[in-house]
Amino acid sequence: MLWTEKYRPQKLEEIIGQDVFVQDAKTWKNGMPNLLLYGEAGVGKTAAAGVVANFILGAEKQGNFFEINASDDRRLEVVRTTIKEISSARKIGDVPHKVILLDEMDGMTPDAQNALKRLMERYSDNVRFIITCNHRHKIIYPLQSRCANYGFTRLTDTQILYGLRRILDREYPSKGDGMDWKYPVDELELEAFISSLNGDLRRGITELQASVSSNTPLNIQIERMLEPYEELMEHILNKQYELALKKTHDMIHLSLDMKTICNGLHTVLVTNTTKSYNIETAKKFKYLRVIGEAEWRSSNMTPKVLASWMIGQMM
Repeated sequence: MLWTEKYRPQKLEEIIGQDVFVQDAKTWKNGMPNLLLYGEAGVGKTAAAGVVANFILGAEKQGNFFEINASDDRRLEVVRTTIKEISSARKIGDVPHKVILLDEMDGMTPDAQNALKRLMERYSDNVRFIITCNHRHKIIYPLQSRCANYGFTRLTDTQILYGLRRILDREYPSKGDGMDWKYPVDELELEAFISSLNGDLRRGITELQASVSSNTPLNIQIERMLEPYEELMEHILNKQYELALKKTHDMIHLSLDMKTICNGLHTVLVTNTTKSYNIETAKKFKYLRVIGEAEWRSSNMTPKVLASWMIGQMM
């Protein structure tokens, strides 16, 4: 079983790094506001939505909690049919309201979002919505204003270490032999691995399980994680700009956002993993400047357009 599912938080106390949200959520036992949870991938937005549903609905969660991936079902018709039907149907059992999770809402069209705004008002006595997104600016303001907004921050390395060790403790419980380190991974390698994650706990859990399951040292796992960015950087250094752009677009198509791609390229340049090249200092800092600006622009620009701008600036 995937560790991301096996160890998905079930209680508010198990949510890592989002203290303000947890403290507020503890007051919602008899009902909650509509919620907008925004922030980078892998920081726990979807998991937190499930935990809140557990807290509000308890044993009556089944039949009262609905999850819709808004980036897949992004059409106006989905709001007018599926979401409207769920919202208008009576709640089951003794619960304050039903809960609908609209995951990755920034993929839903503005027309669909406008239709959802009206449903929120019409069925406010029967249902609450939890909206998650990576980019809050892609959610229309009328929806933002109808929700309690919570920005989920990138997790620190210490918080990720806590989360990973909590999983490892359950997978590899202490044998009572007094050993300080009982895990099947090297302590220093684990710290280096965490520093490469850029706050993405979900990715850390996935890669750690892959390392343990395949008996692959974490340093090798880190190298594998960096391979796509290494290849992209080599295309740029070889002046194969069309290949570099295609590689970037392919990575976006595989659901990597530009912020993640920029962080990967930054790691490759700073750690000198492009071993076959001796990059002169001026060129390296030019690339770092472009990557930094692209990362900053990533919250406001269309990913493929931004990828084209970034590769063009590196020519």
